[in-house]
Amino acid sequence: MKTLKTCLVILIAFAIGCSKNDKVTPPDAVAPTLSDFDIPSKGYGDVPFKITPPKSNSDGAITYVSSNLKVADISGDILTVVEPGSCTITAYQAATSKFKADSVKAKFTVWLGENHLTDFKIADHQLGDPPFKITPPNSKAGTQIVYKSLNPTVADIERYDMIVIKGAGVCTIVATQSDSPGYIGGSTTATFRVTGLPAPTISGFTVPAKKVGDAPFSLSHPTSNSNGAFTYKSSNTSVATVNGSTVTIKAAGTSVITAIQTATSTYRTDSIKATLTVAGLIRPSLVNFKIPAKKTTDAPFSLTPPTSNSNGSFIYTSGNTAIATIQGNIVTIKGKGKTLITATQQASGNYSSASVQDTLFVTENPDPGYVTDVEGNMYRTVRIGTQVWMAENLKVKSYNDGTPIRGIETDNAWKSATVGAVCDYNNDPGLGRVYGKLYNWYAITDPRKLAPKGYHIPTQAEWQTLYDYIGGTETDGGALQETGGQHWTNAKAATNSTLFTALAAGGRDFIYTNQSFTSLLQGAYWWSVTPNDATTAWFVELYSSAHIELRKDPKYYGYSVRCIKD
Repeated sequence: MKTLKTCLVILIAFAIGCSKNDKVTPPDAVAPTLSDFDIPSKGYGDVPFKITPPKSNSDGAITYVSSNLKVADISGDILTVVEPGSCTITAYQAATSKFKADSVKAKFTVWLGENHLTDFKIADHQLGDPPFKITPPNSKAGTQIVYKSLNPTVADIERYDMIVIKGAGVCTIVATQSDSPGYIGGSTTATFRVTGLPAPTISGFTVPAKKVGDAPFSLSHPTSNSNGAFTYKSSNTSVATVNGSTVTIKAAGTSVITAIQTATSTYRTDSIKATLTVAGLIRPSLVNFKIPAKKTTDAPFSLTPPTSNSNGSFIYTSGNTAIATIQGNIVTIKGKGKTLITATQQASGNYSSASVQDTLFVTENPDPGYVTDVEGNMYRTVRIGTQVWMAENLKVKSYNDGTPIRGIETDNAWKSATVGAVCDYNNDPGLGRVYGKLYNWYAITDPRKLAPKGYHIPTQAEWQTLYDYIGGTETDGGALQETGGQHWTNAKAATNSTLFTALAAGGRDFIYTNQSFTSLLQGAYWWSVTPNDATTAWFVELYSSAHIELRKDPKYYGYSVRCIKD
């Protein structure tokens, strides 16, 4: 039997052997927790600044990338403002032994910078000094500076930047500069004094009332303590003209006659005014006659008369009674289309008859409905003229047989693809859910088809039909645009009268060498299935300004898709 001491020695040796040969596997790396990544908005012209990194439980190195180098450029962790706009800054954290690589995004906006006009001064002058040019204030903006005199009887502006001395006193000149591509406009003032001769005392200037047909007549000079010569001018030469001191009647109305006395060695130049009234029938001023667009199912409505300086009664007529009829001031809708509505005011007192017009547009009741694609995405539909359109951009990621469309994120792979491809704007699924997917032309013409059952992707001719329906000119795109500023920037002409509800989804067009995704919030682009040649195809583009046109682009570009009912 072995001794107890021998057994202990064997056990210890065994334990030592196990500890040397067994390997312990380190734990798997996990994703870090990235948070609190925010970049404050800046103004154009602000100095470069250091990016505050996101908080993280990993110590991996962090690098930054700007989605739009025209707005912001990054070197290391220093961000440089380039021009006004918005972009996405992505913070990438490198992997470590414990944590995986990961990233987080922050939106960065560059606003127009403030333009302060400085060092604007005008020296004092004397009465009789010749006109002089204004020395402009210092400014960061490049737009033209406009000047205005707040005391034109002392000094006035002529030929844009020339000051003309008019009389003695104190004058303030306002310099105003409009917005430039990078800066908000602004204004500043400069005050100077004009010393000189006293003004004469001019009085007793009257012009007798006349009527249309009266012979020319001579003006009587005003009374003055100066012996300077008088000249005259008429403020409204359509009513009366002045040659020397002779006034010739032209039409009914009013005109201000100004008597200007020239300066002498004792008195400066000055003037006095009198109003000439010419009796006769005056054409009234008719303004603010607007008629809202209507639907074929709308009830009869009352016309709001124009604003007028006459109290004559109004008579209304419709240029096309197949579209609308008028009884008194009540309009009854008869059919779709447009008709010219004329408001004619009857003669009254000193005012003659006159008329003003506006166009009434009547569209069909949109007859909204819904359609569902192969993945279960539901889309609103709307009737526009003879066509029924989807009122949303396509979001499907599969062909109708269930085969996934190839998803491509990198620019090089997208440009070289000759088969169907799909992506989200900026490869951001959140934007895809709002604005729909972007497809190359090969995807929309694939025989496996993208459109929901009963619908198809429009041809160039079908887009042309819609284009003609909304007006047929390149400025009529507002009828398709969603109103408000949520999905468009500066879409001031948007009415969405067709309920097409176009969103500015942008595109993947490779126009700029440093980016492929462009024009989000600025433009909308939709494919047609009609090719132009071997490498290009027809599409529709719509800008914020409501400009719309049919164009052709390379087939590998990424654009939105709207479907039309079979």
